[in-house]
Amino acid sequence: MFSRVVLQYGLLWVQYSIMPCSRFSFACQGLSVPLPSPRARSADGRDVRVPPLFGFPCAPYPCWLKKPPRFGFHSLPDSVPPRLSSRTVFVGSPPPPPGTQRMVALVRPGLVFGLALVGTPAVGLAAMVRDVADLSPSRGGFSPSRDASSGGGRQTPEELGFSSDEDVDAGGYGTSQFSEEFCLDIGAKGFPIPTLNMLNAANWDVPTYFAQLQGAGYAEDALQMTGPDSAILKTDCMKERFHGKAKHIFVGDSQMMALRNAFHRLNKCPEIWWANHSEKDIDDMLGTVRRNEASKTQVKSRSRFRSRSDQAPDKLPHGCTEEGIASFVSWDAWASQKIPVREIKMEMDLAGVSPADGDLVVVWIGSNFIPAVHRMSTLLQSINELHELKVKMVWDSPTFQDDALMTATTTYDLGRGQRNRQPIAYSYIKQRKQSGQIGSNEFRTEQTLFDQGIEIPTTKRWQISNRYRGLQCDGIHTDMRARDPLFYDLPCPMGRQKYGKSNYCTWVEPFRAELRASCPEASGLDDLVLQSGLYAMCAAHEKPFCYTYTEHIR
Repeated sequence: MFSRVVLQYGLLWVQYSIMPCSRFSFACQGLSVPLPSPRARSADGRDVRVPPLFGFPCAPYPCWLKKPPRFGFHSLPDSVPPRLSSRTVFVGSPPPPPGTQRMVALVRPGLVFGLALVGTPAVGLAAMVRDVADLSPSRGGFSPSRDASSGGGRQTPEELGFSSDEDVDAGGYGTSQFSEEFCLDIGAKGFPIPTLNMLNAANWDVPTYFAQLQGAGYAEDALQMTGPDSAILKTDCMKERFHGKAKHIFVGDSQMMALRNAFHRLNKCPEIWWANHSEKDIDDMLGTVRRNEASKTQVKSRSRFRSRSDQAPDKLPHGCTEEGIASFVSWDAWASQKIPVREIKMEMDLAGVSPADGDLVVVWIGSNFIPAVHRMSTLLQSINELHELKVKMVWDSPTFQDDALMTATTTYDLGRGQRNRQPIAYSYIKQRKQSGQIGSNEFRTEQTLFDQGIEIPTTKRWQISNRYRGLQCDGIHTDMRARDPLFYDLPCPMGRQKYGKSNYCTWVEPFRAELRASCPEASGLDDLVLQSGLYAMCAAHEKPFCYTYTEHIR
């Protein structure tokens, strides 16, 4: 296949290289291939068609265009008029008629070969990444007075009039009306909080720090999501068919547990957190640690102890439906780069859903503990494996980790510096963050992927937790209910590790359990993260968050 394509386009290159024109590019669905050519049109003015490249339909675009037109990774819907087919690409034509899905991203050739090197087929990736904006000029822009409950309770991009094109004209279709006055926020203002300065002033005493915040107006009731109801997307906004079931599955660690419960709150369903452990359970785990430390022939394991969680409440209260309950699949991304595909399939089977039968399955996936060196390969493998399952995917960007608050709440006391009186542990934690040992590469991986032209639905957890920083009690979680209680101070199953070292399992900075009562439950930030994921799937180029309109959050 590859040699045939190289020969085909090599002959095309030789044929056109002797003719007197500058350059033009073949714009394909998902790929842009620059080639020399005499002209972009035939003698009668029509576009010259070329054979598909790697399975992508291609068409030339004129050399005077500075950038190729935008194409998507999916075929056109059945509602397209007969003169269009799912294998036809139009270049330089007017905006598509109503019902035509707009195209979004382009893949650079270098990245396509990079994906092949890590085992991710370019065709598989291109078929999976989707832009679900299907807009009509007659639908107009986003209106705050529009009833969000119209359409039988569903809330789709078509009903809202969102645009997926960031370059639309003010008079065109789908003009957004988000602004500093019409956006999603949390009640408290004055972010980001100067965490380090306040901790220094409080002598690094966490109860004093949070007491000062509460006195300044950062109480729990002010840390909830605020905004117009018409701007809050529902969890079925990406549903393309009226028939069929819908199932959301959250795969990962504590940050996905927090997101799953934000999903439940939005659907008026009970929150489901980690299961409790008895003293006997803890003693049994510590006994396992002692036996492994004493064993000379122990099997090396990279996993941590982790708590279980129920998949559904005992009873559904009024207003909560079965589709409003999400499943949780635990994934230790530090121990295994591969996502738990078998467990995801089991949840799909238990829920009785199948994408092949027209059901909607959305897998939200992310982790706080993916090593920076492996994050890109883990992301690409996840894209490929979820595409094979034929499910929709939302990638959760990493959490901003506040090293100052992490230092103030750790169980390790290494003393204070003689000059600045700061905890010595702060220098160690800050150094680990700068070296990439913690922080999951701080959004650099995702930004690199986007810079290459790949757009996948991704939450704005990094941006939100960064802009609203100062509320993460342990330096990671704004809602401490999401932190696994076995991650407080329990050692690895294979034995205790030296401070800051990930010899057996990933190092997690231990947390002083007595500080839990001082921590505010800023669950509104997780609600914002959930909305960012829904917007990434249903209205990717909208900017619904207030922080995007101000340099400093008021």
